[in-house]
This record gives sequence, structure tokens and C-alpha cells, in this order.
Amino acid sequence: MSFRIVFIILASLLIAQCGSDIDANTEIKMEGITFSHMKYPYPEQSFNFRGHNVVYIDSGSGPPLVFLHGQASDLLNFDPVFSLFDSEFRVIAVDYPGFGKSDKPEISFSEDFMVDMLDSLFEVTNIESATLIGHSYGGYISMLYGSARPDRVNSMVLISPAGIQKFNSFMSAAMRKGFTVEAIMKTSLRKAMQNYHNSSVNWSPDMETYALRRVALLTEGGEEYRSYAHAMVQAMELMLNTSVRDRIGAQALPTLILWGTKDPLIPLKVAQETLQFIPGAQLETIEKCGHFPMLEYPLEFHRIVEAFLKGIS
Repeated sequence: MSFRIVFIILASLLIAQCGSDIDANTEIKMEGITFSHMKYPYPEQSFNFRGHNVVYIDSGSGPPLVFLHGQASDLLNFDPVFSLFDSEFRVIAVDYPGFGKSDKPEISFSEDFMVDMLDSLFEVTNIESATLIGHSYGGYISMLYGSARPDRVNSMVLISPAGIQKFNSFMSAAMRKGFTVEAIMKTSLRKAMQNYHNSSVNWSPDMETYALRRVALLTEGGEEYRSYAHAMVQAMELMLNTSVRDRIGAQALPTLILWGTKDPLIPLKVAQETLQFIPGAQLETIEKCGHFPMLEYPLEFHRIVEAFLKGIS
């Protein structure tokens, strides 16, 4: 795998180095929003974890699905598909500490920190086990939790998951040098929007809504956004320091791997490597789709995931 591809895989969408779909002279202006002003589809709930307020949503009834968002995101990562699932499943989604509407402490992330946080989510929602649906970094967190708590994971849906790739010291050092809080804070609005265009293939209304929201948060800026940038850097550090590739397969968890065939951030060929480390996993793809299947093709995403869940029930 080339250094360019490796760098793109774990660098946030905000600084991904791709070609542009937006004219270089385009100036983007928009009204900013704060994290607290984001509108969630269900009433927000919260719990205290190690002194930090963690926000989540919980709706519907049936077998529980826990949605885990990506590195540069929040639970709205899955906004278009929640309502497609909540008639047959219990839909739960969480903002990790540092993301979305949760508190943003400037602390170091660790495997124990993330596993204990999900333990607390399971306890406060009174669920013994669930299916984890994780996108990108959320796929990594799903595998991290599945490795540590296999008895609490019924199955996993991994959407273009990060965390399988292995990086040598040179690559890790380059990523750390290029992906910093200051680099994230200096991202221009045009560059941020350009990167969302580059990460997707089908610029659907849901994809546009998602991208505009992320850029609006960048517009507002401020210390809360800086703390959010710190969390993104910590997410990368956790992936660099803690591998799941050599242990996730030992748990034999029913697993669906879902990929967009034109994903420019974590290319489809990584799926074959993922299959090597999760024997028996099922791979499904969506044609003409980039890094965000649930935003680019929400109905197709729902069809594939629902068929998988019914197939293993």
C-alpha cells in the first residue's frame, strides 16, 4: 500500500489530500453552528462517565443496534438510516467523549477508556448484548469492543472499517506530523467542503446535509472545536497504538463488512485484508459509492444490513 493511500486512510476528512470537485477560487461562506445547536432525531439522553457527560439517543424496540460513528463525526453520521431501523430494532447511538454533544475533555484515549465507556452505555440502557454498527473509526471501535467483550456483541456491521491496516514507524511519524490540532484548526471552509466532495461518489441530499453541517461547525470554531480536534487526534493515536487485526478473528462474531466500491479514503482492496483477519465475515459492496454508504445510499444500506441481521437471527 502506497504512503499516499496510507496517509489518507487515517487522516481526517478535513485534511484529506485528494483532487477537488470545487473550483479553487470558490469562496464558501455560511452561518456557523455550535455542537449544542445540532438537531438530533430523537430526544437526547446522557450519562456520567469518569466525570464526563456522554450524550446518546435511544429509540424503537426490538433487538438493540448500537451505532458507532467515524473519527471526524458524531452520531448524526447515521442520521438518514435511524428511522429505517427503529420500527423493528432498538436504535442506540452515542457521541464518544470529545465528539458531538458529549463533553470534550482534553485527555488521552486508550483501549480501556473506550471499552469502559461502551460498558457504561450498555449498563445505562439496560442491554446485555447488541449488534454494533460502526463506520470507519467506529468500525475500529466495534472490533475493539468485540475483542474485549465478545459476550456482549451479537454481531458486527463494519462499514469501511479502519484499524486493520498496519503501519510502520515511518508512516506513523508522518501521520502524526501531518495530522495535528493546529492543522485541523487551519482548514479552510472551501478545503473542508472539497474533502467531503472527494470522499463521496453519490452527492446525495443526505450527503450534502451532512457536509454542510460539518463545515458549519468549523465556521463557528472556538475552543470547543479545538477540543474536538484534540479528540480526532487522539482517535488516530489510539488506532496507531492499539491493533485489533490479530485478535478480532478469534472471537468468531457474525460480521458483515460493507464497502463502497469507489471509496477513496479506505479503498475496497482493504476489504480483502479485513476478510483475512475475520474468517467467515460476509462482504457486501455498493456500486458507485464512496466512504459514506449510509449517507450516499441510505435505502440500499438499510436493505443490506437488514438482510444480514435477519439471516443470522
